[in-house]
Amino acid sequence: MSAPSASFPGAPWSGWNETARPFRDDATIPGLIAEAARRHPDHPAIVTSDKGVVTHGELDRRSDRLARLLRELGVNRGSAVGLYGERSASALVGLLAVLKCGAFYVPLDPAWPARRVVGLLDRLGVTAVLTDRAHLPAVQEFRWEVPSLRHVLCPDIPEEFSWSAGFRRERVADFFDYVAGSPDPLEAAGFNLRRSERPFDEDDVRGYQDHVARLVRAATSAERPSVLEIGCGSGLIVEALVPHAARYVAVDPSPVSVACSQEAAVRAGGEAEGVVCFAHETAERVSGPFDVVVLASTVQFLPDLDHLTGVLDMLLGLLADDGVIVLADLVDPGLSAFSGLRVPPRFVERLPELLPGVARADVHRRRAEEFTGELAERYDAVVRVAPGRDRAARGREPLWTGHHVGLRPAAPLTDGPTAEDICYTIFTSGSTGAPKGVVVTHRSAVNLIDWMNRTHGIGPSDRILFVTAFSFDLSVYDIFGVLAAGATVRLASAAELAEPDALVDLLEQEPVTIWDSAPAALAMVMPFVRAREPAERDTLRLVLLSGDWIPVPLPDQIRSAFPHAEVVALGGATECTVWSNHYRVGEVDPAWPSIPYGTPMQNARYYVLDGDLRPCALGEEGDLYIAGTCVALGYAAAAGLTAARFLPDPGAPRPGGRMYRTGDRARWLPSGDLEFLGRFDDQVKVRGYRIELGEVQAAFLQCPGVRAASVVAPMGPGGRTLAAFYVPADEPLPKAELLRALRAVLPSYMIPARVVALDELPLTSTGKVDRAALLRRL
Repeated sequence: MSAPSASFPGAPWSGWNETARPFRDDATIPGLIAEAARRHPDHPAIVTSDKGVVTHGELDRRSDRLARLLRELGVNRGSAVGLYGERSASALVGLLAVLKCGAFYVPLDPAWPARRVVGLLDRLGVTAVLTDRAHLPAVQEFRWEVPSLRHVLCPDIPEEFSWSAGFRRERVADFFDYVAGSPDPLEAAGFNLRRSERPFDEDDVRGYQDHVARLVRAATSAERPSVLEIGCGSGLIVEALVPHAARYVAVDPSPVSVACSQEAAVRAGGEAEGVVCFAHETAERVSGPFDVVVLASTVQFLPDLDHLTGVLDMLLGLLADDGVIVLADLVDPGLSAFSGLRVPPRFVERLPELLPGVARADVHRRRAEEFTGELAERYDAVVRVAPGRDRAARGREPLWTGHHVGLRPAAPLTDGPTAEDICYTIFTSGSTGAPKGVVVTHRSAVNLIDWMNRTHGIGPSDRILFVTAFSFDLSVYDIFGVLAAGATVRLASAAELAEPDALVDLLEQEPVTIWDSAPAALAMVMPFVRAREPAERDTLRLVLLSGDWIPVPLPDQIRSAFPHAEVVALGGATECTVWSNHYRVGEVDPAWPSIPYGTPMQNARYYVLDGDLRPCALGEEGDLYIAGTCVALGYAAAAGLTAARFLPDPGAPRPGGRMYRTGDRARWLPSGDLEFLGRFDDQVKVRGYRIELGEVQAAFLQCPGVRAASVVAPMGPGGRTLAAFYVPADEPLPKAELLRALRAVLPSYMIPARVVALDELPLTSTGKVDRAALLRRL
């Protein structure tokens, strides 16, 4: 239980910090949700946009199965597990399973650049990532850049293999029959099938053919090797290699391709055995050993990287002891947006870790001047077998699907988290260019849930419309707080969020009782509400707004449209577990500069202090600090930053308490409410996202051709936006080029709306960048 508050006795506002209240401070998130499942096993826990329903009992059982698989994979107390995907029932099951293991989750937004995601996973040493079918291809590409990442789980795929459900044998065979049967020999060889700036000609094709032949001959020491080609097409590579081969086997799913390749072998003065089958079936139809296996312009047509891994594993068993696999014409995701299968070079380099039969795997980059168009951006690889080594794939790290989850019992783990364990780490923008990972325990989250559900009477009859991303900390209460109350989470689909009218339909036609978002998100919907004739709008009873300034007219607009809705303004910081203060918005004075910030919630204390950490008088502006149970442990892997922002709490009821320096300016009003007065550092709110201008500036300085840069956040009619000024090293850079470089490292909401080139940045008399002068230039 929480001890009584003794914060700054004698301070004029000390009485308003008497917020101590007992709560179950030994409880954990999965414990609360398991209790709700026992009380309401048949009540809907999750409802999807297509009317799918997961009951509280089903949620408990499904998360138990997944938790058992995670535990088998080494996910234990203190492990970090990434979540990469959109709002879905599978994702919510996954989050609960992670917590049941005693691990903590790290939400990763698929809209973020891959480099940002990789950096965060690497910094935390994440060992497993949960994803969904739609985002699996992206995870399969970036996972190889993270040394600690051993397992990828995609529970919403029910099949054992990720690619099998979408695999269409006849359709694939028919396509390659059509290509190989083209009267145009270049198209039959797979060239010029898509539009390009310059079509390939015969010289290009011949150059590619010679390149692959040289690569194969250089890779093997056999004078007359036995060759197996997977995906032989019209016989382009057969023609080049068969004269030098002791044996040649040409495999393709297309009978037309196999026939064309055999004819090409005869024309070249040799002979090829033809086998009609798919790559993963080769070992069933062909016997080895082979000195060389060739896949030339074949990998890009395979279903996914898990399929490729299985094919390589199988091919190792067909190789001689000094055999090699040559992968020609691989597509690098870092260089190409090609729609087929892209293979990260790191995947190739890490094959010896993945497959025990691989001794070495080398990436061969191409010299751009030797190739035309997209061929210049591709690369080749040579995989060498490990002589005498058992080539069974004991070390292979498969993709774990719903098939594997379903094999585990639906029984709870005997050991789970404690209240002191980490629950989640959510990343926010960082002033030095590196995002900050806020580390929050179960106890802090349980305190929040206890207060919210008790204060607002949240129970099984409630249904929240879940509209936020997992990487936005509002999602913490939207998921776990609502589920712990035995209530229902209605998942808003991406399509619904993209169409305000669809959200209005949902609010009018479904029993949604709670809305929770940044003010801007609801403000975008309200014009569509007001444009309609009043309908059934009696269900919505609680509107929670936080994360940014609330427009003063908005609460009355909401209550006019939804007559039973109470509007509550919530505040705090990600570093203080979502929310730590509240203000029930009653009558609004149109003359107010803003909606009041409110008062501390249970077991939270707010201090307004001067530069010497002394209490400010009522009405006096000062720096805002937050203390109490809500305060996070600190920043992940950033001890120095943690020490600078999480300070000893002079008003702590017991030794060791800490307070968080928010960076906000505020003052106490005589009513006992806080008034928020803005920031004193480079942090701003843009469309509800907290952004450090320093991180955006650091990204600008990474762009080639940028000598200096500064970023400002002007206030406009629709709120704040970002504007960037830069000094080019030479000539001003095309805006499209700059934005392309920024999108490689920054999320879309951190990309400046305006970019201006200057000869020099204006400076103040102290030598600092004059941001006021920059604002006047807009």
